[in-house]
Amino acid sequence: MAYCKSCGAYIPDGGGACLACGYDEAAKAKTSQKPGGSAAASQKQSDDMRQLLEKHRRQQQEQARRWAEQEQARRKQQEQNQQWAEEEYARRQEEKERQAQQYVNRPASARPESAASSQGNKALACLSYLGALCALPYFLTPQDRFARYHAKQGLKLLLFGIAADVLGGLTGVGWILSLFRFYLMYKGISAASQGRMEPLPYIGDLGENN
Repeated sequence: MAYCKSCGAYIPDGGGACLACGYDEAAKAKTSQKPGGSAAASQKQSDDMRQLLEKHRRQQQEQARRWAEQEQARRKQQEQNQQWAEEEYARRQEEKERQAQQYVNRPASARPESAASSQGNKALACLSYLGALCALPYFLTPQDRFARYHAKQGLKLLLFGIAADVLGGLTGVGWILSLFRFYLMYKGISAASQGRMEPLPYIGDLGENN
């Protein structure tokens, strides 16, 4: 035995709708279930979409954070490299200034000769041992220490040759002195051609202040 939940009228067994008010409980239940199920599905889809969007947002935030950290590390490395380059440049400049100052403060005798000065003009230095040609370095390269040194040695050889000619004419031993003169000439030209500043044997140190 059933009664209508809307008006309270009697509903015969097996009847669906109320004969008095037309209320159908079964139809209403079906109607209420259908929208309810659709709403639940929509809510679930909405939650899934929200979770997906949230996950995508977090991924983007993580990527942005990593990029920011990498960019910060790169800039820091660039700053360190630039600082190192500036410090290295300053250090080299200070080293050059220090070496230049040490060179200036050195006595002239302790300063190394330049390549051009140490080698000198070898051609003129060799010619200095050929008689009166020893005067050429004094006129052509007066600032060349190497050439002037051999010019001075050549002058001593020239004076020795004059003395040997006079002494040889008086004593008859001129051929011995001539051989010795050629020996000295060979030694001087050999030293000049090899860039050495060596005095002639026996006569090279004559007249030098010790």
